Amino acid sequence: MEHLLTCTTEELALMMAVSDHPKTARGMMDESFGKKTEREWIAIMEAMSHQLIMKRMWDSEKEKNDENPLNEEVRSFIDKYVHSERMIRCSNLPMQSVLMLHHYEGDQWLFHLIDRDIVHEFALLESSEIKATIRDFYGIEYESYAGEQTFDLTYRDFDRLRDPKKVEKIQRKTPFTESEEHSFELFTEDLKRFDWTLFNITNFSIDSRGDQSFAENILFFLPSHRGIWISEHQEEQDRPAHFYLADYEEWDTILQGIQDFVELQTQEA
Repeated sequence: MEHLLTCTTEELALMMAVSDHPKTARGMMDESFGKKTEREWIAIMEAMSHQLIMKRMWDSEKEKNDENPLNEEVRSFIDKYVHSERMIRCSNLPMQSVLMLHHYEGDQWLFHLIDRDIVHEFALLESSEIKATIRDFYGIEYESYAGEQTFDLTYRDFDRLRDPKKVEKIQRKTPFTESEEHSFELFTEDLKRFDWTLFNITNFSIDSRGDQSFAENILFFLPSHRGIWISEHQEEQDRPAHFYLADYEEWDTILQGIQDFVELQTQEA
């Protein structure tokens, strides 16, 4: 992996704005900090230009001469980042971080780690590194694999998992077998540990203007002391949301599948 740069959200917004992407920059700032007045926006951008001067990324002489203060390399990086047409988004709420992998060019992908919605770290990697990068980002470890554990839910109940009061109702009203009920109890112990939130990895396609993104597939999962809970869709079932407990080998196979899918998509693009 080749490190490119580390910056704050405000610094990134300024680099976007002066690289002919002011709408994207403003949208990112509004999402992170709430809507700002034009006066507040200008004040933030002026303060950030001083930060970039200290990082030797902003040429104040060029700015005085009405030239772009960023060098061509930085502007090219921002342009490829904004116009990326494929992205993998990996959530990690307990760590207050998000990993986004953007297709960059050819076989290269842009590693974009956002820490607490403040610090952005960028690096380049090859598509063959995607599986290992996602695996390292989550760093899932468990004490001992608990073996086969499965249960099925309706999509309505799947959406209710975020509410602990409704989780109790799900257990009472769903016609689980004895083994399914035991699996569901193990699952809810883990869900409670992560504040009733599932992790997810989503594969997006993005239109060429960067205005809209479309989720092509999404993987919901939950780390456990006993393995990794995986959710998958079952066709033509009364309870189509299927959960099962995976081991390291299955987790590795799933991540390999994500890598293979995006490699195929970028080859066809």
